[in-house]
This record gives sequence, structure tokens and C-alpha cells, in this order.
Amino acid sequence: MSIYNVIDQKVIDYAEIVVCLFDHCNLSCVFCPQIHDDILGASRDEILAKTDHIIEFINNNTRSKYFKVHLMGGELFQDVWIQKGFLSYYKEFADRIRNNISPDKDLVINFVTNLVFNDYKIVYNFIEDNDYDMSISYDLKGRFNVDQRKIFEDNVEIFKDKITMISMQMTKQNVLAMLDGDEYFDYLYNNFVIDWDSFIPAVEKSEWMMPKESQLLEFYKLLVSKYPKCLNVDHFVNQKDQNKMLCTRGNSTTILKDGTVPKGCSGALFIKEEKVDSTSDVLLTSFFEKYNCFECEYFRRCPLTCFVKANYSRTVDDLDECVFKETFKFADSLYQSSSR
Repeated sequence: MSIYNVIDQKVIDYAEIVVCLFDHCNLSCVFCPQIHDDILGASRDEILAKTDHIIEFINNNTRSKYFKVHLMGGELFQDVWIQKGFLSYYKEFADRIRNNISPDKDLVINFVTNLVFNDYKIVYNFIEDNDYDMSISYDLKGRFNVDQRKIFEDNVEIFKDKITMISMQMTKQNVLAMLDGDEYFDYLYNNFVIDWDSFIPAVEKSEWMMPKESQLLEFYKLLVSKYPKCLNVDHFVNQKDQNKMLCTRGNSTTILKDGTVPKGCSGALFIKEEKVDSTSDVLLTSFFEKYNCFECEYFRRCPLTCFVKANYSRTVDDLDECVFKETFKFADSLYQSSSR
């Protein structure tokens, strides 16, 4: 029996489709494993070829009515691709999916961008005219040079009414910077939805960028106490009896630049120095056994962790307990004291 049958109530009801059209990017983020000068996948035919798998996945999915397609690179909105007419390819891609899925399926097309581009007018009109979503990426450390950050901040203001979410990486450098305080993050938090993703150890410097478990705990305590509206914190503070997983494993699919469809998730394909096979159910079983999850008092409320991140063999596990369990204890004590 698959582990997903055991934890079925925690698998998300909506379906998520991650599409990496190509790696080519105008940034060189230190935590990103992509080949930034690679143009594999960057053509009309290669882009449209990825629609067949998506259409089949949506039409054959009996669990969900709502599907979210995340389109990303590399960077899809680089000036060079805009000037070569790639926006028309993206629209053709989205239209082909919409026109070939069952009419009872609800589809959202979301473009993921680093927001570092100059042709902002044509991109803004493209998003608005086609009713697409836009989510952006931001990190305190390891992402921008000075000029790129200036473009990013300017475009944040331009696209302020279009940005649905800001995604950030829980690298050690970002975690420590947050613990020190960051004024611009406070501005973003007060104006946008923020979600912190687990750092996937997929680059040579992963050991240097992976936070210790104790550092993660202090970070989560900071988010719970000061930034509770972050999406990855909601489970700790919402006081619901039952929460779904943050991980979309079990109701998602990923397509990479060459058309590859990895088992599990895209992170499983890139992870270095793993403990067990990240593409199999053994990964989840190993995690549940380590932390005795099924016996935990917070299991029903717990979002569970990123299993791929937890599978990294060089993580400094300097806590006696699970980070999430300790965060639940902290959040409950904070909640109870504030309600008195």
C-alpha cells in the first residue's frame, strides 16, 4: 500500500503543475542548480510540446477540480525573450491547455518571475489582458547585485496590483538575515502574501547554505511571533483541528526543460547527498519513522516538512525534537497567553 493511502486526508485537494520551460536566466542565484546560459527548451516547439502531459494529467485527475499551472524558467520575461516574441508562445501554450481540458476543470495560469526585466509595459499588459497570475521571487541574500535589486524594487511598485505571492528560500543566509531584521522584508510582508520555501540542497555549496535545525526553530519562532501571515506559518497559528500538507506531493506533476517528468517532485531530481531514494515512498516512510509522526499530538495539524530537504545527509540536526513540533508548542503557548 502506498504511503499516500495512509495520509490521504493530508494530501492537498487542489492539483499543482510545475513547468520549467527552460533554464536560461539573467540572474545567478547561489542556491539555484539550473544552467543559466542553457537555451534547451527555449523555442516555440519545445514549449508547446509540454502541453500534452499537462492536458493528460488534468483530464485524468479524479481528485481535483482546481488546477494551478506554475510557469517558470530560468526567467521567462527576460528582455531578450520578450523581444523575440516569446509572450505569444506562452499565450499559445496556455490557450492550448484551456481548450483541451474538461470544461468542469478550473485552471489558473501563474507566471513565476524574478521581476528583473526592463520591458515592464508589455509584460504588465500581457498579464492583465490574459488574466494570468504572477508570483515573484525575492531573497535577502544570494540573489541580486545592486543594479538588479534596483530594477526589482522598481518593478515591485509597477506590478503591485498583479503580484499574488512572493516566494523566498530558507537558506541559512536568509534565516540569519531575518533574525537580524530586514526593513525591506517588512515592507513586502505588509503589502503582499509571503511564502518561505525549504532550501533544496541541489548545489555544490548546499552544506554551507543549509540552516541548522536550531536556526530553523528560531526562525519559525520569529515568523510565528512577528510574521504570522506568511503562508508557511498559517498551520502553526490557525488553531484548526486538521491541516493539509504544504508539500504538494501526491497531487502534483512537474515537467522539466527537456520534457522529463520526474517522480515525486523536481527537487528529488536535483538533491545531492541524499539519505534514501528521494523518488520513492521510502523517503516519506523514513521521515515518519524518524519523528514518530503518527503518534505526535500535532500530526493532524502539522503541514509536514519538505521531505526532499529532510533527506539531505549533511543537515546539522542539533535538536532532540522535530522543528515543527517545537514550533507548535511555541505557537500554542503564544496563542494561549495572548487570549487570556
